[in-house]
Amino acid sequence: MTMRDAADWTARNQDWLAHEVRQLHARIEARLGAETEAAAQSGTKEGTDAVPPVRPALERCVEVFGLSPFERELLLLVAGVELDSTLRQLVQRAQAAQLPSVNASQPCFSFALRVLDDPHWDALSPQAPLRRWRLIDFDGAGSLTRQALRINERVLHYLTGVSATDERLFGLLRPTLEQIDDEDADTTAQVAHALHGDGVRVPIALLVQSPPADREALRRAAASALLTVGCSGLWVRAGDLPASATELAELALLLDREAIFARALPVIELDDDTSTEATHEQRALTLVAHLQTPTLVLGAIDPARHDQLPPHHTMRVDVPAPGADALRERARRRLGDHAHAGALDEALRPALRQFQLSTSLLEQVIAKVASDEHALRDASVLADRLWSACREHARGGLDTLAQRVESQATFSDLVLPPAQLQMVREIAEHLKHRHTVFELWQMHGGNRRGQGLCALFAGESGTGKTLAAEAIATEVGLDLYRIDLSTVVSKYIGETEKNLRRLFDAAEHSGAVLLFDEADALFGKRSEVKDSHDRYANIEVAYLLQRIEAYRGLAILTTNLKTALDRSFLRRIRFIVQFPFPDAAARAQIWCRMFGAHAPTRGLEPQRLAGLALSGGSIRNVAVNAAFIAAAGSGEIDTAAIQAAARAEFAKLDRPSGDVRLEA
Repeated sequence: MTMRDAADWTARNQDWLAHEVRQLHARIEARLGAETEAAAQSGTKEGTDAVPPVRPALERCVEVFGLSPFERELLLLVAGVELDSTLRQLVQRAQAAQLPSVNASQPCFSFALRVLDDPHWDALSPQAPLRRWRLIDFDGAGSLTRQALRINERVLHYLTGVSATDERLFGLLRPTLEQIDDEDADTTAQVAHALHGDGVRVPIALLVQSPPADREALRRAAASALLTVGCSGLWVRAGDLPASATELAELALLLDREAIFARALPVIELDDDTSTEATHEQRALTLVAHLQTPTLVLGAIDPARHDQLPPHHTMRVDVPAPGADALRERARRRLGDHAHAGALDEALRPALRQFQLSTSLLEQVIAKVASDEHALRDASVLADRLWSACREHARGGLDTLAQRVESQATFSDLVLPPAQLQMVREIAEHLKHRHTVFELWQMHGGNRRGQGLCALFAGESGTGKTLAAEAIATEVGLDLYRIDLSTVVSKYIGETEKNLRRLFDAAEHSGAVLLFDEADALFGKRSEVKDSHDRYANIEVAYLLQRIEAYRGLAILTTNLKTALDRSFLRRIRFIVQFPFPDAAARAQIWCRMFGAHAPTRGLEPQRLAGLALSGGSIRNVAVNAAFIAAAGSGEIDTAAIQAAARAEFAKLDRPSGDVRLEA
């Protein structure tokens, strides 16, 4: 229906409703024995003016709610006193004379029994349509038959053709998805058939499941199916549902009624948050059990809860996440007028292989790139901008679970023996070419387990383990996240696994480099089971083994004590790099890199400074502290400042200050 047709229907519906109210006014006056010339005019002259629209709102209410002729007139009466002042005055005069204890401005049931045709007492029953569907409400207290009756505001708006939503659903209903793509016509057809069948609707709870990588695919499939069957959606998140069973039952009724009025279907979207999903899922199932309208449930339901679904037919439709080809085609359509198709495709292929983006996130990436005129003109810049935008948008909730390390470190910043430096470079090469080896060359041997890349960096503190991790992340263009063990390990049984599950699930979207610093605290040896604590500690270790083995990115474990790690980890670790304590030549290289071109140094010789037996991290501490000493003193970083800073560093390490010797 076009906007013009809708406006025409609304005008004709209101004219027809006003005509019905005038007719009712005339019948009531006649029943009360107060027929006047005005009443005669109401019943004749004005009674033939209105042309009924196609299926007036009142008649649709009669049909869908199963109202009797008396219930229809009672609903018309309580609506009429809100819309027509002459009817309201008539009711007020009649009730004031005959029922003085009643609120004279609103009709009561006792009055309706006297003046309406074919009255029956059970019209006031809580199970009868008028009260069951909250079409009318009591407005007052006292005797049941003498309480004032008032039409529900949402019902009045519907009868008059005014677009509205029940105010009790404000804050619960979410905006309907506006942009719909019919890329998966088969899925849309399945869902549409389930909703409409052979043209006759039946109560259905429809489960739609998709890989968690693209929840937007579920929303688009649902919106496309609703459009196909000519309905809109009442979109509700499970996390927004009330906890009370009574409130859920009342909400189900309001949703059912709103679905009838708005020609819509409820769409219940389950949450991805594993910490709350069980509670929210239970609320969603309770709501679905009360609903009488065909319902879409977006997300996977725990199989153990399937017996809680309503006894009517339940259909499950698997909605696949859009593949890389579909996402590339979407991007080409958006950027085709600005960028060369070949350059765009080359830029998109590696980005979409690495980052798991939903279509909504891809739209944000495209919008960001489309606003960059430089990128649209230069193919190489386009590739960098696309990769950076995808990397930023694929982080998801990982920033709330781990610490992102911002670094510009490269392999040239590492001071390591040739063998160790080569192994660090090989780690980056393995990460960059995983797709070629495992996907194009099919080197998984039919077993896709164990494709995760795990490396162990062992060595004393300050020997460059974290710096090497930063250099690898820079080389492959991925984020580096340091895992804070205090936010992962929990003393409560099962909580550590939940925390790790959220961490790895979030990391899967970007394949970020995960750095488990001081990993021996988390990946320690499994112990002999002596009590329940030992048993659950071993379960944590086993779970970590599984997740690291399945993780498609790189997990780096750092430890000061390699022997503290469980040997089962060592079998699953592809690279083990031992970071040695730097010798004098290595320390001299590190000192050469400590002071930038703008640092005011005087008389510093790296070979002499290398006499300080310190690790790379400690050397940096000494250099920075010496700079502060110089800034507060002579203004030049000299040997005296270095010696003062070195004494403080040795004291911190519990080493004798006699080791601070800078011999000529």
